[in-house]
Amino acid sequence: MMKKLSTISLVLLLCFGCEKFDIDNPDVAVFVKQLKNGTYDCYKKGETGENLWLLMPKFTTNHISSLIEFANDTSHISDFPVNPNSSRTPFPEGREYFILGECLLWTVEGIRTGYGYGSLDPFLIDTALAESERYKGLNGDEILIVRDIYKNWWDNYKDGDWNDTNPLEETSYRWF
Repeated sequence: MMKKLSTISLVLLLCFGCEKFDIDNPDVAVFVKQLKNGTYDCYKKGETGENLWLLMPKFTTNHISSLIEFANDTSHISDFPVNPNSSRTPFPEGREYFILGECLLWTVEGIRTGYGYGSLDPFLIDTALAESERYKGLNGDEILIVRDIYKNWWDNYKDGDWNDTNPLEETSYRWF
């Protein structure tokens, strides 16, 4: 009897201790937590059930503020839902990881444009740099600058023409 109770308790603890992610009704905090600890696993499945690519949650305008707030985190992450239409590597030259804040801003850009993805690949370039340097992407400090640009854009346009106003228009930063 005691062994049975222990087993049931363990199963209940495991079930209630897990955070299942609802891709159709996403929670930004859970998404970020799962990205950071490597447990985000909502995949597009192939015909035989194999994982093809990570799916982008169905974020909406209501998530923009939270996405921007969490974009102040420049942690390196290994996986992120990328645009399935891109056949390129999703990283800038010389980098083999995603930067969380940059990816979250890319997600905001996808909401703003209505395409679901901010561009083909989830990284920023600085067009003011020489061509040989610009495709190396941005560092964490520069991503925080872009985050502030997006925060100001949202603060100024959230009640108006937010989707037709490009936050990066007056800057040299562009999504690749």
